[in-house]
Amino acid sequence: MNVGEILEESVARFGEKVAVVFENEKVTFPQLDRLVNNLSTGLIKEGVNKGDCVATFLPDSMEFALSYFAILKIGAIHAPLDIRLKEDEVKLILDDARPVIIITTGQFQDMFLAMRAEIPVMNRVIVVGKEVREGCVSFDEIKSRSSPRVVPAEVEDDDVALYIYTSGTTAKPKGVMVTFGNLDWFPRDMHAFWNTTENDVYMIALPASHISGPIVFNQTVAMGIASVILGTFSPRKWLESIEKNHVTATQLVPPMANALIQLGEFEKYNLSSLRGVALMGAYSAPGLVKEIGQKLGLRRCCQGYGLTETSPMITFEPLDSNAPFGNIGKPLPGRETKIVDEDGDEVSVGKIGEIVTRGPHIMKGYHNDPEATREKIRNGWLHTGDLAKRDEEGYFYIVGRKQDRINVGGLMVYVSEVEDVLREHPKIVEVAVMSAPDPKRGEKVRAIVVLKDGIEATEDEIIVYCRERMANYKVPREVEFRESLPKTRTGKIARAELVKNSY
Repeated sequence: MNVGEILEESVARFGEKVAVVFENEKVTFPQLDRLVNNLSTGLIKEGVNKGDCVATFLPDSMEFALSYFAILKIGAIHAPLDIRLKEDEVKLILDDARPVIIITTGQFQDMFLAMRAEIPVMNRVIVVGKEVREGCVSFDEIKSRSSPRVVPAEVEDDDVALYIYTSGTTAKPKGVMVTFGNLDWFPRDMHAFWNTTENDVYMIALPASHISGPIVFNQTVAMGIASVILGTFSPRKWLESIEKNHVTATQLVPPMANALIQLGEFEKYNLSSLRGVALMGAYSAPGLVKEIGQKLGLRRCCQGYGLTETSPMITFEPLDSNAPFGNIGKPLPGRETKIVDEDGDEVSVGKIGEIVTRGPHIMKGYHNDPEATREKIRNGWLHTGDLAKRDEEGYFYIVGRKQDRINVGGLMVYVSEVEDVLREHPKIVEVAVMSAPDPKRGEKVRAIVVLKDGIEATEDEIIVYCRERMANYKVPREVEFRESLPKTRTGKIARAELVKNSY
């Protein structure tokens, strides 16, 4: 079902109820519908058709929410880019997504105007803000123009709604194709596990450009829930927003929870409205889960697990859970999820295997990458690459990662993308990137490098080089220099031996 239809139905059901809040701006359901309609009309006039891609490079904001709803209403595909990406990373993604329009802020309009020569299909840059360059279109003017009603495009469950890019500096970034059908499932999931009602207020505290943003927007609009967009996170801002907006449910990842505990100002704020917090992202130490729940005055924080490719949740912990801290919940209803061995057979209680899942929550595939899609989805089962075990009550527990990826505070970093950047350094001959434990972010990026003969370099030099070419969360926090890297008999880097000898 098109989110534009859902929004129109919610206007009839919930009337003048507040739909979206950002900072001091509140938009009711009728206002949201009108603004989205105006923006949809503007996109159509600029040549956007059903099935076209429209990219956004925006901070978490009201403009992001309006763009999301407007793009999907006309049946186009939204490609939200993380505002922290560097120019080279953005180019790689746009070259794959081929958007006909990019929506951004005035700060970045020159960058995208320059890119138009390299991406001919991108015929317009729509700019949020007062300073709009010649050749660009004003977002504010479009959204304020009164327009006749745009009929939501007819879409099938299998039609693509989103390209969510899970990496940005590899030779071939992976764009997860999330369908309209995928988006329909999350509201049912959360209602089943959290007993949500139209009286709830949900705060979007994780980046809206990732899968969590669009999914939560769909959930809140469908259920008449007010969604509060936090914007850039700070622990004090998070607490202030809960008190100010009477937030009942929200999200955290381990670094945010640690920052809140370090701030230690819980007693200064009225957090009595809060009844549920989902602790997502990286593995969370049981002690952290317990402490942050107690500090927030909750019975417990609930943990969950999922991937962008599963839009996003696979397992979730119910509010009334009595399971040991550190679990990632139980498989959500309406899908199949199990833990299997190397032969694909389900393992017994307490045994370790890979989490696999299938059902209506599974992505359509990776954009322009059928080989990677076939590797990820085999015989209808999506292979997560994550290792886990389950207890007798059916709760899952993550024990490790099969794939070479690093979860930095809820943001996924692929080993290969960091290694590709480091291999371009003129002083480096070999490199291996791995995860290292981090007390605040769960994991951090660690690089082991071999320099060319007779060459010297410093750790700071390597880190600065990476910081200029990658989003900050992907940058190695530790760099170790070695004379050589261990190899297998076939000449590949022996990563297991490397990890064993690193600690």
